[in-house]
Amino acid sequence: MTEQLKKIDKEYVLSDSSVNEYGFRLLTSGYQLPEFQKNPIGYYMHQRDKGVALKWDDLKVEGDALWGKPVINLLNERGAQTCAEVENGFLNAASVGHIVVLDYSTDPEQMLPGQTGPTITRWYNKECSLVDIPGNGNALTKLYDAQENEINLVDLTRERPVLNNLHLNLTRELNKALNLSADADGATMLAAIKTMNERVAAAKEVDLENILLRSDKDALQAQLDNLNSAHAKYEVAALLDRALEDGRVTILLKEKLATDYAGKPQELKSLLSAMPAYRSIAEHLKQTNRDNAAQQWKWDDFETKDPAGNKLKELKADNPDRYQQIFKEKFGS
Repeated sequence: MTEQLKKIDKEYVLSDSSVNEYGFRLLTSGYQLPEFQKNPIGYYMHQRDKGVALKWDDLKVEGDALWGKPVINLLNERGAQTCAEVENGFLNAASVGHIVVLDYSTDPEQMLPGQTGPTITRWYNKECSLVDIPGNGNALTKLYDAQENEINLVDLTRERPVLNNLHLNLTRELNKALNLSADADGATMLAAIKTMNERVAAAKEVDLENILLRSDKDALQAQLDNLNSAHAKYEVAALLDRALEDGRVTILLKEKLATDYAGKPQELKSLLSAMPAYRSIAEHLKQTNRDNAAQQWKWDDFETKDPAGNKLKELKADNPDRYQQIFKEKFGS
C-alpha cells in the first residue's frame, strides 16, 4: 500500500442473517456480492458528507456472514484517527448502508424471535461504514428500491401487495356480477347497484304476475343480495386498509376486525372513527417532556408561549396550587 492508503489486517463481519436493531433482517443467502464489489467504499459512521473514509478488500461470503478487511484512506480528514481507532480496538464494528431491497417477505415462517419487520431476501448495499455500535442512532441504515426511492420500513410490514390483491379480486367479482367491464371504476359499480335496487323496489309495487314469473323475482332478489354482500366486503376491506395506513390498527387487529365486522361497514366505520392514531413511545415521551416543562413556566411564559391559553387552563385544572402560586407572583393577590 502507498502512504495514501493503509490496509488493516483485521477481518470484520459486515452483515449476517440475524435480527438487527430495527427489527428486520437481511438474509446472507440473498446478498448480491458482485454489486458491492463494483465500488466497495465506506464512511465513518455513515457520514457521507465527511468523504470516503475507506474501501473494503478481501470481501467474501462465508457461512452465514459477509466478511471483509478495511483499507483506510489516510487522505481523509480523519483518516489517521480512523486508522488508529481501528488498530487500537476502538472501532470494532461495521454497518452496511444504502441498502437496495430487491425482494422481501413478510412470511411468519421466515421470522426469528424478536423480529418485528420483514425479511429482506434479495439485497445489496452501496457502502459499509466503520461504526462504534452497529445499528445505533449514529449508524442508521436506509432502505431503497431498485429505482433509488427510499423505502419506509412500515410500508414493507403492512403487506400492501396482499391488500391490493384483495381489492382487485373484490372489484372483479362485483364487475362480473353486474355485467360490467373488468376495469369499471367504483362510481360505475355503485350506479349499477343503485339501478338494481330501484328495479327490485319497482317490482314490489306492481303486479309481477304479468311481468315476471315468481322464480325470476326470487332470482333477481338473490342476485341483489349477493351484490350487496360483495359490496359490503369491499367497503370493510377499504376501511381497514385506510385504518392500517393511518396507524389506527395493526395487521393482527385488522384481521380480527375483518371477521367481526364482515358485512357491517357502517358499524366498522363508527368504531374506527373513534380509535386514535397510534403514537410511538418516543412521541409520548416528547409530549410528556413538553407538559413537564410547562409546569415550570411563569405567568409571562404562558402568555408568550401559549397565547391561546390552553396550557394555562390545563394547569389550573390539574395543578391548582401551582396556578395560584404564579398568579400571586404576577398580580400580588
